[in-house]
Amino acid sequence: MKKHTGLALIIFIGIATTSAFCLPQAGSSGTGSPASGGQATIAQPDKLTPQHNSLPVKEGAILGEKENLRESLNKQEVESYLTFLPSTRTKDENSHIQIIESEFDYSYEYKLFEKIPVTFSLTSEYIDIKENSSLDLPSHLIGLSTGVDVVLPFFNLDKTYINLGVSPSIYRDDWRFETSSFRMPVNTFLIYKPDEKWVFVGGLAFLPDYKDKFFPVAGFVYKPDEKWVFNITTDDPSIAYSPNDKLTIFTQMELPLGAEFEVKQGNNKNVVLIYNDMRVGLGVGYKINKFVSVTLAGGGVFDRYIRYRDVDGKLSIKNGGYAEFSVDIQI
Repeated sequence: MKKHTGLALIIFIGIATTSAFCLPQAGSSGTGSPASGGQATIAQPDKLTPQHNSLPVKEGAILGEKENLRESLNKQEVESYLTFLPSTRTKDENSHIQIIESEFDYSYEYKLFEKIPVTFSLTSEYIDIKENSSLDLPSHLIGLSTGVDVVLPFFNLDKTYINLGVSPSIYRDDWRFETSSFRMPVNTFLIYKPDEKWVFVGGLAFLPDYKDKFFPVAGFVYKPDEKWVFNITTDDPSIAYSPNDKLTIFTQMELPLGAEFEVKQGNNKNVVLIYNDMRVGLGVGYKINKFVSVTLAGGGVFDRYIRYRDVDGKLSIKNGGYAEFSVDIQI
């Protein structure tokens, strides 16, 4: 799960640096990270996206290799994730909880008027919950979101761009999408790329109707060579190492931001349920061919709880682990 603000941070760092209004790029192999495990989107409360764990490096996009310009700006991408959090004991009572998360992402990137980078995205999430606690919890949670992000030159400032994004979203415990569960997160952040190795970002995501209405967008991405990428940002920080064109080894971290869903609790409708955790792990990605990549990751889950936002009821969960598998198809 992720905090769905519609922020495609790493995607647009790549797009902004390969657009028609960026500086000329030096030649390179264009390999980047062999496996691109996700749109590093700050999606819905929690998986800041993803939403899932994501390898935050688009192939050939992080520093905008010139030969990948057309491919990176006119492509479709489909990503599917499955994350398993095995049965774990709760802290406050003698009960257990098991969670399985699945997600499907579709994105289409192109250049408006052959100049302005635009990305449309669609994300569907399903979270299965099995537990025997005394807390009245739904058996599953559902999310559906769309997004539009645009990258523009920031006035006349050299090497500086601005990302504008909006992500209409609905998160519930059933498919009856009522207006009360509709959210419209928006984000704005600046992108500054002083040279071929560094990209800096800074801005803010606004999440109306959430408990925490603002989220900072800040950090940097450093790519010293074709093998290493250091993504030190508030959107799932990670480090990726690619020893060759097929294999990528990466760390991943998801911050504990609290995913919010409107659910039914007994006779109460449209009650906000918050699921919170932090994940730290390692993974490996493999590029099967030009179009298909897969990743396998796992690690620890910490600071876990499920609670109702405005009514009594909280379930604290002991630390545990997770395993995740993803498939990425780029056309």
